[in-house]
Amino acid sequence: MATQLNPPSSISLGDFGIFESVSRCLTPKLDELRGKKILFSSDDKSLVPVGGWGARPQSYCATITTFRPIRENTMVAAIDSSSIKVAETEEGTLYAIKCGVAMAYGGAALMHFKIGPMLFYLSESTVFDSELDDRLARLVLVDSDVARRLVRVRAERAIQHELSQHMRNSLILVDGSLRTSVFEDRNRSMAKIAENCVLHKNMIVGISKNTKLKVLERAAAPLAKVPGPAYIDVDVIIKSLIRGSVGSNMMAKFDKNTPVLRVDVVGDREQALGRLLGNDPVACGYPETLRLAHHISTFTGTEVTCLRSHVLNNYDVMELAADDIRHTLLGSIMV
Repeated sequence: MATQLNPPSSISLGDFGIFESVSRCLTPKLDELRGKKILFSSDDKSLVPVGGWGARPQSYCATITTFRPIRENTMVAAIDSSSIKVAETEEGTLYAIKCGVAMAYGGAALMHFKIGPMLFYLSESTVFDSELDDRLARLVLVDSDVARRLVRVRAERAIQHELSQHMRNSLILVDGSLRTSVFEDRNRSMAKIAENCVLHKNMIVGISKNTKLKVLERAAAPLAKVPGPAYIDVDVIIKSLIRGSVGSNMMAKFDKNTPVLRVDVVGDREQALGRLLGNDPVACGYPETLRLAHHISTFTGTEVTCLRSHVLNNYDVMELAADDIRHTLLGSIMV
């Protein structure tokens, strides 16, 4: 006769030692929280304390340099982009890119352009023809986040390269830091763009809305007390932590009581920051051209629907019914 196994009447995690094992995987050190100022996180939002973290010992000593608007008419061109995954096939994935270029001159917005949406189908043939390293090319094929990054970098570099070649005595604004990327086309690399800017007397400025390097936040703390536009040189910190950084690096604010931002500059720093203030409206401490370029480049629901219709009507594809695996397995709980 088969032996019948009776389920135990009760199970305790203590029987397995799971809690103790998890608690010892890292040293908690929760006692070190006592008396600390704290900022609670909210999803993936980048939050900063209002008024800064307050007075604390400064391990990085740097000179605060103030700057003023330079009222010399200069063309300012800002670039931003966004990319989305539109569809996939058995052999590849379809992505869309949308770019925005906004311009200002003499302290007022001048014009703006929308480029796209444009479609790119990434499969083995396209990726391996893109001059990427073989291992990186394979990663692009299996990771949609990496692939979207590839599309964005290539598109933004193409626009930045053309502007750096055709503009003169102008200011090019980039959303994010100025650094080389493994996704770049060698003929349109950030180093090549910086070289063009020097040759044609342009300046290029990269502005990051947030930074993951806490040491930069600590170094920039003294700027909170400065009543106007100012910056602190953080070149030594950036160059020691990040490879491929281009230009000079600083933490800067563009007005009193505004956020401190990471700013990278190719060209004379005070000229670049002064001309930016003198030619581009700055609201809440952020250039209006970059804000406008961001909004122009953001996909709308209508655009996504139109892209799907365009693919269905023009490429003789057959749409398959889809199933949300995560929803099927986990269900839906309203919180």
